[in-house]
Amino acid sequence: MSDTFFPIPQELRDPFFFSEDRVKIDETHFQPCDPYFAYELLYYNGRGADSLPWQVQGSWVKDILMEWKKEEEHLKALFKCRSKGILESMRKSIARFYVLLYWSNKHPVSLENWQSSIEHFSIKPVNVIERLTFIRNNPALYHSFIQLSQLFEEQHKQYAKHQALNQWANK
Repeated sequence: MSDTFFPIPQELRDPFFFSEDRVKIDETHFQPCDPYFAYELLYYNGRGADSLPWQVQGSWVKDILMEWKKEEEHLKALFKCRSKGILESMRKSIARFYVLLYWSNKHPVSLENWQSSIEHFSIKPVNVIERLTFIRNNPALYHSFIQLSQLFEEQHKQYAKHQALNQWANK
């Protein structure tokens, strides 16, 4: 294993996701949200991979949505039995939504002034800033879970529409 500690870059400093000022990453094996924003952590620390996922539109959308579907089922069960694991599972899912939203718009996640950057995205759900703010402020509420589920679905539809229009325009 090649675990390395990386400082949390300014672009990702957000106490909602990171309580420490550095995070451990195994550079040989990691996923977009394990740890949170792994590709961005490496990228902002000057250790970016050859192919950055937000620059290459493709299978990562399917992977993120597949992981979300698993987590969504897990969250349903947690909410049903009012479990203590809700907050951490919601935090992971919110991070995953940020990844989907930013990467769909060909940008690495940046939590610094995230509202203003999202405002300029062309592929996004309606009222995403207000809805995401509500979810972040109330992550343990069932209504936040429902909102997050809807945001994933709407972002996926917006992305699919964008891809279809681009394919049609390029013919």
